[in-house]
Amino acid sequence: MMENDEPIESKLETLDISQFPITTSAFTWFPVGSIIYIILNILSLMMPSVMILTFFEAAMDSNFFYWRVWTIFIDIFAWWGSYIFCTIFLSKLFLIILKLIHVPKEGLFKMEKSDKDYYYYCLRVVVKKFIFWTWNNFCFPWATNVAFKWCDMRADLKSTMFDGWSDVEFIDFGDNMMIGQGAVILSSIIIRIDNEDYFLIKKVMLGDHIVLGGHAIVAPGTVIGQGTTLGIWSITQIGQVLEPDYIYIGQPARKYQPSQKFIEYGRKLKVRRLVDSGEKVPYDIKIYSTDNIDD
Repeated sequence: MMENDEPIESKLETLDISQFPITTSAFTWFPVGSIIYIILNILSLMMPSVMILTFFEAAMDSNFFYWRVWTIFIDIFAWWGSYIFCTIFLSKLFLIILKLIHVPKEGLFKMEKSDKDYYYYCLRVVVKKFIFWTWNNFCFPWATNVAFKWCDMRADLKSTMFDGWSDVEFIDFGDNMMIGQGAVILSSIIIRIDNEDYFLIKKVMLGDHIVLGGHAIVAPGTVIGQGTTLGIWSITQIGQVLEPDYIYIGQPARKYQPSQKFIEYGRKLKVRRLVDSGEKVPYDIKIYSTDNIDD
């Protein structure tokens, strides 16, 4: 057992964090965070409120009344759109200010207000949650990808990431990813050491062209190589490295087979059995791959 007065940095160096179970990630609503959240809502509503008041003033003018009624849906979309973009602009401004005050970093932190790393982490998450809670109601699936970018997380617009759940810091997404329904990506968790709760933050790096199966869990510090698939219900260990072009399954995740082997299996000759004679006859299945694309 470790001494309670041992520095946190030393604890992290001597810990085998891969042996810790996956737990929840959490942040605390400090009073300042609640104030920031209220201010963001008020400021974001100011612009559409001004537009709405302007609309009603013009609509009551008899010279323009009928014209404004016919364009009411355009006005509504403009009010809604201005609110959406105000939220992301103001949130980005708050994030820049918070990062200038305290630079984000990875590590093991006490879950107390006195720990500045944890305290400012919670404030940043409040702002980022505000972005996602707003943009997830946008009518386009790529809106979530835009929100990730504004939260300083590498993400492309082609990836399918809106069916899962992700932390909002210290995660790099690859290109052309697919995150399955209910999959979870964690860059932070709570761990207990010597009967004390600590907050662990470790960066997650996801390669290009990876697939996360439904309800898979990616633990903090995980590195997933290009072209790798993490199977359904699979769970990585903290700090685990998944090699490129492999399929991983299980809890904890382990190698199953190379991705290429699965592709080759899909290209094998398919047969079917005739009900009357029991004879096996081949039949073609269209396999979509780069080999089918004409030069």
